[in-house]
Amino acid sequence: MRYRTEDDRLRRLEAALSEGTVSTTDEAGEVVRLTGSGLQVGFELLRIADDMGLEDAYLLRPDDLPDDVAREAALWSRAEVRDEHGTAAKAVQELCISIMQNDGE
Repeated sequence: MRYRTEDDRLRRLEAALSEGTVSTTDEAGEVVRLTGSGLQVGFELLRIADDMGLEDAYLLRPDDLPDDVAREAALWSRAEVRDEHGTAAKAVQELCISIMQNDGE
């Protein structure tokens, strides 16, 4: 039978649209889809740490980041990274989680 319910169609559409993305939530709890492996934000965090003279990007704090980079790092810190997203995405997420948890102590 070719007829499908609207629910089935919506699930298939959502699956097709989210392919190759990483799900996360924004500050308001709304679902957001991140594209790519996160390497762009990862390299930006490394550059910022280097410019600040830090030995390790894990020493960065949220206040050290420009607003746009802080928002992106926050999204990656809450991302639902799975094995199929790759090790780069997992490494970026771990860095972002660490940075978002740093409070300057």
